[in-house]
Amino acid sequence: MERGEVIVIRAGTDIGGTFTDVIVFDPKTSQIRLAKVLSSSELERAVLDGIQKTGVSLDKIETLVHGTTVVINTLLERTGARTALVTTEGFRDVYEIGRINRPDSFNLFFKKHQPLVPRSLRFEVTERVLPEGELEPLDLESVEEVVKCLNAEEVESVAILLLHSYVDPQHEQQLSSILTRRLPNCFVTASHELTREYREFERTSTVASNAYVGPRVTEYVGNLDSQLDDQNFKGHFYLMQSNGGLVGSEEARRNCISLVESGPAGGVIGSQAVLNDAGLKSGVAFDMGGTTAKAGVIEDGVPRIAHQYFAGSYGTGHPILSAVMDIHEVGTGGGSVAFATDLGELRVGPRSAGASPGPAAYGLGGIRATVTDANVVLGRLSHHLPLAGGLELNLEAAQKAISSDVAMPLGISVEEAAEGIVRVANTSMAYAISAVTVERGLNPAEFSLVAYGGAGPLHATQLARELGMGSVLIPPNSGVFSAYGMLFADPKGYSSLTRILPLVVDSFPVVKDAFKEMIIESAGRIGCVESEVDSVEFFADMRYVGQEHAVTVPVAFEHIENSSVDTVKSTFDSVHEQIYSHSAEEEPAEIVTLRVVSTKASRKPEFSPLPKRSNPLSPKSYGDVYFRDGFTQEVPFFDRKDLCPEDLVNGPCVISETTTSTVLFENDDCLVHPNGHLMITVSGV
Repeated sequence: MERGEVIVIRAGTDIGGTFTDVIVFDPKTSQIRLAKVLSSSELERAVLDGIQKTGVSLDKIETLVHGTTVVINTLLERTGARTALVTTEGFRDVYEIGRINRPDSFNLFFKKHQPLVPRSLRFEVTERVLPEGELEPLDLESVEEVVKCLNAEEVESVAILLLHSYVDPQHEQQLSSILTRRLPNCFVTASHELTREYREFERTSTVASNAYVGPRVTEYVGNLDSQLDDQNFKGHFYLMQSNGGLVGSEEARRNCISLVESGPAGGVIGSQAVLNDAGLKSGVAFDMGGTTAKAGVIEDGVPRIAHQYFAGSYGTGHPILSAVMDIHEVGTGGGSVAFATDLGELRVGPRSAGASPGPAAYGLGGIRATVTDANVVLGRLSHHLPLAGGLELNLEAAQKAISSDVAMPLGISVEEAAEGIVRVANTSMAYAISAVTVERGLNPAEFSLVAYGGAGPLHATQLARELGMGSVLIPPNSGVFSAYGMLFADPKGYSSLTRILPLVVDSFPVVKDAFKEMIIESAGRIGCVESEVDSVEFFADMRYVGQEHAVTVPVAFEHIENSSVDTVKSTFDSVHEQIYSHSAEEEPAEIVTLRVVSTKASRKPEFSPLPKRSNPLSPKSYGDVYFRDGFTQEVPFFDRKDLCPEDLVNGPCVISETTTSTVLFENDDCLVHPNGHLMITVSGV
């Protein structure tokens, strides 16, 4: 088939710890096809199986967008490549020393981060560059010695970090060229290829992490690329970046670390589209899957972006300098294992039953109690209704698991144990939402909760009530929404550059020239030249003179061209006031790091209006649901496919679909949006 004959169909795929979600959208017919398959050890196989289950052949797909957990799982599980670090003489221990901060001051058992590269695999070369220029050239004899050591150690990957290469990358480029030539079977990555920001520890951690996951990602993406070719795929293949933008497979294999929060970013982008469609500006995107729960914020129509990410946690994780959706994640999902400790405590997670064997209710060999089993026992997830992937829920298996793991050890009933599991899980997930709202100076009560994922709608109204959030939105296709959200994303190229300059008129020509170079670099990351991008955004990290930490401020290029110092300073003061509740208008400020985002617009799906109905809405069935404190009530179960625009459903009830279920408690009201969103007003808030 020639390129021009490809039908314009967009497909999104998201690999999670338990399920792989696939969604296919045909803009000509507005038809959507879904598939949800259990994730397997051969991740690319799950993607292809999921696409096949939708009934759409690959040669009919124009754009395939893929989100993956390969990077974050490799980092957290420490299953990456045997990696070496090559750095400037005298600085091999920067990576291990870190910032010497102790975020948990009174924890006697606190342990600092463990480097991905052991000291025995950290090597030094003689060279030195200062911010002002070269001090000592790269010594080729020291490079030759390092090459011999790397060969002897049989490393699979090499990270290069030379001091101040963010200003002048010439030595890194030279060293990278030599190592790539002399070590043809190694994955070689240099820090300046990933980020041109200062702070040597964070840059070291970033490039070491990229090298650590590089061979795994290269193999995985390469295999997927190859299998797509074998099946006659002729469209565009993109991977979802952590920042919410798309990138081609070649750039993804080079800058692997940009995929660290690949899957969750798709859900935030989709939530942005849902809020816009519902006429709302701000919301919290909440994704509860089988293994984890994640929360991110859309404020005034724009997702919040962070420029430093910690793989693991702030205390013991690995800092990564990369644009990432401001997402907080907790180890609580539908498959999270619940258990009673020897001290009589009820714990939930972070261990998960995963895809294999899965929750006991799945009947796939799992015997441990999970959050999903608790929802089955409580009747909120009906064992009479089929799930996606052909799963049938086994109530007896769920009851048995909860009885042995929680109820009997604690001396309570199975229903009380199940309710306790859900409450503990909700508390953990409420913390994730608080982390991206309260801890950022935002009031969650001023936001709507957009809930999705296989388990998100089950818990949404309870979480909203706990956090004082009066509004909940459940989008269409919510069980596979992260994959759906990827269809709303555009290719985006990011570029950052540290240039510490006083905020004065004389600095603006330097900023203007830097921005122009960064446009070219950012466009190149998505395979474009400057004239091919559709929009460019400019930002500057700024701080008051004498401060250590900076805040990211949006700037208009025209203000830079016109040297509008007062306007830029006023914007910085406002952002500082919002974040820290104070500003210092009379104090001088300085620019620290410049940032550019280039975007290539792509065709996106539109939310399709639901058909209208002439007959009154009636429940599909009735079932007993345990709500609280021993109170069980027979409630109606509605099939979401039966809902039509302007339908008003009152709680208590359950709205079910093959990929998830939405629970409404007493006096909760659900109004169906013309395009299918469930707009829930939470009672008591």
